[in-house]
Amino acid sequence: MLFEAFRRHRAERAESPAFLITSGDRYLSVSWKQFTDDIAAICWLIEKHSPGAKIAILGENSYEWMVVHAACLFSGATVVPLDVNLNVDDIARRLKFAGVEILIHSALYQEKAGDAAERLPGLVTGGFGSRKTDFFIAAATTALRMLSTSVWDRLSVDCERTATMVFTSGTTSEPRGVELPIKAIETFVRSSEISVPMNVGDCSLMLLPLHHIYGICATYAMLVRGVALGVCPDFRRIYDAFERFRANFAFLVPALADILAAKIEQRGKSAEEALGQPISWIVTGGAPLARRTYERLTALGVKTMCAYGLTETCACYSMSNADDAPHPCSAGKVSQLPEVETKVSAEGELLIRGPNVMKGYYKMPERTAKAIDPEGWFHTGDRGTIDADGYVWVTGRASRTIVLSSGKKIAPEELEDKLLSLPGVLEALVSGEGETRDVKAEIYASIPEERVREAVSALNRTLPVYQRIKTVVVRTEPFPRTSSGKIKLG
Repeated sequence: MLFEAFRRHRAERAESPAFLITSGDRYLSVSWKQFTDDIAAICWLIEKHSPGAKIAILGENSYEWMVVHAACLFSGATVVPLDVNLNVDDIARRLKFAGVEILIHSALYQEKAGDAAERLPGLVTGGFGSRKTDFFIAAATTALRMLSTSVWDRLSVDCERTATMVFTSGTTSEPRGVELPIKAIETFVRSSEISVPMNVGDCSLMLLPLHHIYGICATYAMLVRGVALGVCPDFRRIYDAFERFRANFAFLVPALADILAAKIEQRGKSAEEALGQPISWIVTGGAPLARRTYERLTALGVKTMCAYGLTETCACYSMSNADDAPHPCSAGKVSQLPEVETKVSAEGELLIRGPNVMKGYYKMPERTAKAIDPEGWFHTGDRGTIDADGYVWVTGRASRTIVLSSGKKIAPEELEDKLLSLPGVLEALVSGEGETRDVKAEIYASIPEERVREAVSALNRTLPVYQRIKTVVVRTEPFPRTSSGKIKLG
């Protein structure tokens, strides 16, 4: 599906823009012909010099990043995206663990790439836009002209093999290498086609980190539909990107949705007033969306939908349907694809089975067997329910459940939502404290500590006795977060 869609756009929409790239005060478009020509050149280089190699990418969002990623998928290589926020030691550990042979990097991360190479003799590195890289691409382009054939003349590509290894974000444990085939990405793409309207000629943003599965899947979903993508390497400039590229819609994480809402509120009473055109919709995923954020965006005229999935399920479990009545802050509607099955276990855990589920954790057969049962159901580790309309409501991580000495159980996420609804509370993390398992809340707020404690006391009076918060810690700084916006635990 991905390969065929790219080839179709190349044939039918050769001069139409695939990407929009900032250049000074203006932006330049990159056509589908140029995009697919560049992919073909990289495919030729991979197949000639390193067939079947494991190739890592380290860099901010860019056109070049996507060219390399797509070329790896279509050439038979395995692509390993790396989080740019990792330190050099962690990068080197992942490269060694995954058996990566080639590391492609942007100029911004050349030093990190060089330091990693010093730790791993034999690792080949190459930079986007370097003289060496440009020389090889020029040679490949010349060779393809002489051959008069390229990857696009093939009938198909292997969608079953491991095409990408994505490391989990790791909020509580050591990240694991998740092996995913092309067909898993295609499942997300087909599921999104059913849920949200995207049309040829629309414009959106390549804004989510591409080293996360949600970001890369959303990007392919938009490209398959013929959406032109404005490249935005700096999420802090989200408003400017919407304004410059005239984006119709976007896939975001909740933290970016908050930033977007704040920027719009500073400039107008609605997105249309602030930007000069409406934002049709946004889909948030990667973390739960707070009701407060949903209400802010709704007031600004932005239709806000949610999606839910894990790296191991290729970001696909559920996504709100634009045609349905709003289900505020649900995790969306289960995938409508017949080959994707979802259910809730007797213990209340969300399970999924289908072509989007990972092949396994790389070099971790025991962990894989624990995650995927003999019947093929992947155990998400999340508690939740699926209502009569097929909408998913995630109530929390099973591993975070607080079990009191009385045997009663508390979902910390439910208390966190209540705390976040209090005026002035910006971030909250609830846990069970020590052996007593008394409920503890860490809070970061924009109001004085005294007012935070008063607000928590008032909230406690509305809660059952066993749910009441016994210990309150008021932070002076925001919580550290993963690059996908989740609070780091532990």
